[in-house]
Amino acid sequence: MTRARFALTALGIVLSVVAIAALLNAVRAGDVAEHLRATRYGWILAGMGVTVFGYVLRAARWQALLGPQASIPLGRVFGPTVIGFLAINTLPARLGEFVRAYVLARLERLPTAGVLGTCAIERIFDLVFLALFWCLALLMAPFPEWFRISGYVTFAIGGAGAVALWLLHARRDAAGRFLEGGLVGRLPAPVRDGLRRVVPAFGEGLTSLSAPGVLLRAALWSAAMWLVNGSVFLLIGLAIGVHLPLWSAFLLSFVVCVAILLPSSPGFVGVMEAACVVGLSLVGVDKASGLAFGLLYHLTMIAPLILLGSIFALRARLKPSDLTTEGS
Repeated sequence: MTRARFALTALGIVLSVVAIAALLNAVRAGDVAEHLRATRYGWILAGMGVTVFGYVLRAARWQALLGPQASIPLGRVFGPTVIGFLAINTLPARLGEFVRAYVLARLERLPTAGVLGTCAIERIFDLVFLALFWCLALLMAPFPEWFRISGYVTFAIGGAGAVALWLLHARRDAAGRFLEGGLVGRLPAPVRDGLRRVVPAFGEGLTSLSAPGVLLRAALWSAAMWLVNGSVFLLIGLAIGVHLPLWSAFLLSFVVCVAILLPSSPGFVGVMEAACVVGLSLVGVDKASGLAFGLLYHLTMIAPLILLGSIFALRARLKPSDLTTEGS
């Protein structure tokens, strides 16, 4: 692991510990346990099923973005998708994106950097929809200033990322010239040679940016995916007897996803639960109920990934060293 990733992992663990300590200080464990004992687990199982369907939709979006590079059946995209998100939830320093790009590239014999380019486009779509959910939530109720600021930051990051990817795609020739001269030309030969291989392949993965039909399909799959994912929050609410307004799915999607963008320990332990408590407090849910909700939501997210990700990793004959080496 590089020093930067070690530092990011260490910071994430510290933030997770702080989140856990704050939660334990804010609620009585007995109150949380009471909510968990009263949980109707049929709704949790329904939430897990909906979660799996969300990953099918996510794989369909990725399949659309991969179209300019290769025509890959949905079933062969779904496996690397769940393997990658299992890695996101278990490996440090957010190596999951590299893992799923590596797995698909290896199975389909594609350039890993090119596949990673499509993953970058996916992240822009996700930020766009999170910003949209922020706008929809603001239409429903007044929220604290921190909520407004976090939305502006999300807009800025999404916009900057989209512009950067577009420029890299549109000015690939200029990027190539930059690799041959300037600062890059003074880098050690192994680093420079690696960049010469990776940057053009990554640029090929951005081909979808010049294909309006592909972008439209990806946008539609994104809308379906995020609506399905948001419905999981409503199902968890039913499981613990909290009837949330429909629009709260937009609010919680934004708050939870923005929170897990921050550094955290593998699995987002503590951070995801704290985000649920904060998000639910904005719609009047008490902290004990919010923490029980967060624990059950985390279970609903991680259990299907552990099962399906492990199955597909075994089928692909992946070893832990394959994943950690690729991400290093």
